[in-house]
Amino acid sequence: MTEREETISELENQVITIRRDILTMIHAARSGHPGGSLSATDFVTALYFHFMRVDPRNPDWPDRDRFILSKGHACPLWYSCLAERGFFPVEELLTLREINSRLQGHPDMNKTPGVDITTGSLGQGLSAGVGMALGLRLDRRDARVYVIVGVGELNEGQIWEATMAAAKFGLDNLTAIVDYNNLQLDGYCHEVMPIEPLADKWRAFNWRVLEIDGHNMSAILDAIETAQATRGKPTVIIARTVKGKGVSFMEDECDWHGKAPDDGQFSQAMAELGGSNGGGKGGEGDLPPRQASSSHSDAQRVASAERGTPRSNTCGERVPTRDAYGEVLVELGEENPDIVVLEADISKSTRTCHFARRFPGRFFQFGVAEANMMVAAAGLATTGKVPFVSTYAVFGSMRACEQVRTFIAYPELNVKIAVSHGGITPANDGVTHQGTEDLGIMRTIPGMTVIMPADYYATKALVRAAAAYPGPVYLRFTRDPVPIIYGPDDLFEIGRGKVLRQGDDVSLIALGDMLCVALEAAEELAESGVSAEVIDMHTIKPIDRELVVETAAKTRRVVAIEDHQIQGGLGSAVAEVLGEDLPTPMRRIGLQNTFAESGRYDLLLSKYGMDSSAIIGAVRELLDQECEGHNEQVHDS
Repeated sequence: MTEREETISELENQVITIRRDILTMIHAARSGHPGGSLSATDFVTALYFHFMRVDPRNPDWPDRDRFILSKGHACPLWYSCLAERGFFPVEELLTLREINSRLQGHPDMNKTPGVDITTGSLGQGLSAGVGMALGLRLDRRDARVYVIVGVGELNEGQIWEATMAAAKFGLDNLTAIVDYNNLQLDGYCHEVMPIEPLADKWRAFNWRVLEIDGHNMSAILDAIETAQATRGKPTVIIARTVKGKGVSFMEDECDWHGKAPDDGQFSQAMAELGGSNGGGKGGEGDLPPRQASSSHSDAQRVASAERGTPRSNTCGERVPTRDAYGEVLVELGEENPDIVVLEADISKSTRTCHFARRFPGRFFQFGVAEANMMVAAAGLATTGKVPFVSTYAVFGSMRACEQVRTFIAYPELNVKIAVSHGGITPANDGVTHQGTEDLGIMRTIPGMTVIMPADYYATKALVRAAAAYPGPVYLRFTRDPVPIIYGPDDLFEIGRGKVLRQGDDVSLIALGDMLCVALEAAEELAESGVSAEVIDMHTIKPIDRELVVETAAKTRRVVAIEDHQIQGGLGSAVAEVLGEDLPTPMRRIGLQNTFAESGRYDLLLSKYGMDSSAIIGAVRELLDQECEGHNEQVHDS
């Protein structure tokens, strides 16, 4: 066997180890993205175990090669390579997506050794690569930058802006590798947003283009060596791959984009892969079974809740509000032929897939391109249509913020922006997918109505109200299941809050998934003799000023409760009303000027001071404050 053949054999064995690691950690976490991790394993393994100059003992070594996983959801692949190279113990892979873990749901440069840039929001990694390549060249460092780009990301305009810039600056120390597995979350590339002729496009942007079989190790080595030898221009390697590679029932199936295998599937997958964990270069032994971990049973409980199994608490069965949105959207489509839906390659997640199946002629798939989608919705609205634009909260409010402001809100167009994954409810996905600033951003835009329903029935009613409401509306839904509080006959009006529980000692004003938490706190307070009024302020713009003042005058103490930063959202809206109309002692429950992290939802609420105990603590502070003030007055007299 030649030296080259030995290298290829070693790398192919390492690929098996990495794939086994990927499946083991995703199965243990009960969530994650196996499909795209498995498709990119061969060439990422080649980079980390043959080409890249990195030092696990000194992750910040200035002369190291840089690696960027622009398709950040495939981070299990990256984490496995880092662990097997010795950046952290292999056993730590089993902490994927757990609270306090260094291995977040998407790559996090603040937490994980060896991660040079945070990613997860698609379409942006190549721009970071351009910046790194420029910086290394300025410092005259003989280091290279490798960027792994997902095929779906090529829908996003920023990728092509970065492509132009890299060619302009002649960044021959930059190599992009496209994981061309031909699948996106919503289906095949040619169905979601055709990208061919792909090689010709990169050539037109003055890149060197290499096309290979992304699972042929010899071809991978040849291509990367060619890229390293190229001078005067950047190189792109278009690697034709198979999503879910190595596992028969996952291969070429888009449903395996973002779900974990169950126990039986995991056993079958590991048997198909063969080999053993830790068998490659840098391995440190087999991963222990997650069943021994205390968090495994917790993960099972969460999985049960996501399937709609009721939990015993003061509220009812748990259902994600995005489910109700998908259902009522179909109902509205039956009633109003002017309703159209625009989607950004996540229709299965936002639940607009139901509308797509029922009304394919009124469903428009824009791929991973939120800015384009928002302005297209504005155009549709000018023709008399009622567009519902669906994406995640973090993308709809931030990536497309200028488009929303200038093209939808300023002309007062009748566009409904309906976002899922609001707040920290996409708990395991981590910071990049937790929209915790969106309500504040949307609330500052003139003319924008901002709504977050609390449960399934509130969602169905308020989406209907939004469809009939003139002008732009921002509707925020949860990814994770939330308890059912209301019934099918409950009535809702935009701009009018609802009193769910009468009280005399303190007012708990909440919205969305935090309403049930507020109700739980009110019950606990009642046991100690404190009477709490609970209000669902589902519309924070326009806020129900009359109700805010009325309840504050009645109880003399207010706590605002939201799954959001305490700046800009519900707490700020309530404080503004009270500051102007009736100054009242108050506290705000929410994220306190911090980002959250991956982890189980209830544990995140506890860690960040947003659970019922935190609410009760805030109430106690207000009560103690009044007692102290009263005692001081008595002492002074």
